[in-house]
Amino acid sequence: MASSWTPCLVLLLCLTLSSVLQEQAAGKPAADDDSELRQRWSKWQAKYSKRYPSHEEQEKRFGVFRDNSNSIGAFSAPQTTTSAVVGSFGAPQTVTTVRVGMNRFGDLQPREVLDQFTGFNNTAAVLKTPPPTRLPHHSRKPCCVDWRSSGAVTGVKFQGSCQSCWAFAAVAAIEGMNKIRTGTLVSLSEQQLVDCDNGSSGCAGGRTDTALDLVARRGGITSGERYAYGGFNGRCKVDKLLFDHGAAVGGFKAVPPNDEHQLAMAVARQPVTAYVDASTWEFQFYSGGIFRGPCSGDPARVNHAVTIVGYCEEFGDKFWIAKNSWSDDWGDQGYILLAKDVLSSPNGTCGLATSPFYPTA
Repeated sequence: MASSWTPCLVLLLCLTLSSVLQEQAAGKPAADDDSELRQRWSKWQAKYSKRYPSHEEQEKRFGVFRDNSNSIGAFSAPQTTTSAVVGSFGAPQTVTTVRVGMNRFGDLQPREVLDQFTGFNNTAAVLKTPPPTRLPHHSRKPCCVDWRSSGAVTGVKFQGSCQSCWAFAAVAAIEGMNKIRTGTLVSLSEQQLVDCDNGSSGCAGGRTDTALDLVARRGGITSGERYAYGGFNGRCKVDKLLFDHGAAVGGFKAVPPNDEHQLAMAVARQPVTAYVDASTWEFQFYSGGIFRGPCSGDPARVNHAVTIVGYCEEFGDKFWIAKNSWSDDWGDQGYILLAKDVLSSPNGTCGLATSPFYPTA
């Protein structure tokens, strides 16, 4: 009896193996692959304390996570193009042109990240900003500048799902100016800007120029310790806005638009705010290297605010060092290197040169 079943068993095994191979060739994960992905999904949820309101929503988010994981795997195939760049604290190192990796946005699509975690609002009331200030061409402009190595940059912060990138970018620029001027690095209050800047819209988005204008008109800004960040729209604590200042600010200036040479001279003096287009999948999962896109340089399509805290023109490819507000889990420890002086991007990579600002004492 046993020998009569042997051909059937062999046929069944052959059919099963053929089915698995066909599924893998078609891009469908085998059971073991799905099990491994489920394990990674569970660890990812635990790491970021992710909870979903229903099983349906959880499965939907798992599907997005799976697609993002597959795309990251495909993107991260071995690359041979390398560039010598400066590391986090000024040491030369060699890195691939750009890298991507899983992060806290693993269950989100680019449009969802754009809607929840950016925040430049170009429909907000446009402030009549001062005319751009051109710095003399003989101004000091070293080959490389990194304000982190000078202790003028606080640790990377996380804006949460409040669209307050504009407040974080403005605050980082003020923190840098204050350290350069006074010798003391003070972490300042983004929440004060979210609550008190009527020219912006709090967690619905805003502008760095209106934030800098508010702080300049009030003479300064409160420390983060005394006006803590909550990540929601709150009531303005007017007494702190008027009298409790952790850093003094006298005004602010605009860098001439679409002029990376002028921008570099400004950054050589202090950190500067900038707007960029952060709407692409590659930006969402950026983890290192020099980012060249894809992204838009169109001024009408910039949607996110960052702070330029340095640049380098000496080791191979040129790049800007931009501090983000998506936590140090994102990017290169919270930063992104954006290609500098790209001839095909007259507005700067991702539009970074369209409208930079910096505070003054």
